[in-house]
Amino acid sequence: MKTKWLASRELSARPGRALATVSRAGRVLVTANGKPKAIMIPTSEATFARDLEMLDRVALAQAVQAIRTDSVVNRTDRLTMEEIDAEVAAVRASRRRQ
Repeated sequence: MKTKWLASRELSARPGRALATVSRAGRVLVTANGKPKAIMIPTSEATFARDLEMLDRVALAQAVQAIRTDSVVNRTDRLTMEEIDAEVAAVRASRRRQ
């Protein structure tokens, strides 16, 4: 699927045309100063709940990927189960003290 690029200026100046572009193109990348800022996708009354669930899954996948990347950078991806259990126990103990 091809993505249409649209400047935020164009979106604010002609919102109706921008929505028509979304319907026609399937998805539109909104830019500000040439940098990506948002993605618009078509939806309808019949599909908006499913579309929102899909976007939630995308956000969750991005969060999981960020956590995985962070664990590699911080080298916590190499912790043993015993080290993980010790870390969890330490956090729980500190919470009980508060």
